[in-house]
Amino acid sequence: MNEGKKFEQDFKKSIPDTVYYYRLRDGTAAWDGGENTRFQAMNICDYLMYDGNFYMLELKSHKGKSIPYTAFRDNQIEGLCNASEYGVKAGFIINMRDAEQTFFVPASVLYEVIQTSDRKSIPLEFLTTQCKQIIGEKKRTRWRYDVERFLVEI
Repeated sequence: MNEGKKFEQDFKKSIPDTVYYYRLRDGTAAWDGGENTRFQAMNICDYLMYDGNFYMLELKSHKGKSIPYTAFRDNQIEGLCNASEYGVKAGFIINMRDAEQTFFVPASVLYEVIQTSDRKSIPLEFLTTQCKQIIGEKKRTRWRYDVERFLVEI
């Protein structure tokens, strides 16, 4: 299993029982075993969550000291920014595997950074100084995230 899927599993297992969540399907609509895929779902996020507040979250896991802008699809940024205009807490949860740190970046902040920066990626330093860190604890090889605390703090 790839590291991104492991991160998604760990995050899902960390969601408190008191929070409703739904994982949107990423699957493609192929009818011949997936070799000639003609249509692909273009969801704006991975998770819909509700605990009295409504959240739309896209999870990203990346290796290295920065995450390239190309890791974010335009429809994700646009869709999540639009949702946030209606009071939805919408953004990206970015897992930086090498640093063993995870952050929440509101969609509007990501949009602003992409529009105003001459860089081609978001450095770890920006995430650590400007974004909300999600506390995680490594249990042997897998992670457990304090999602309950994260939801309260954002």
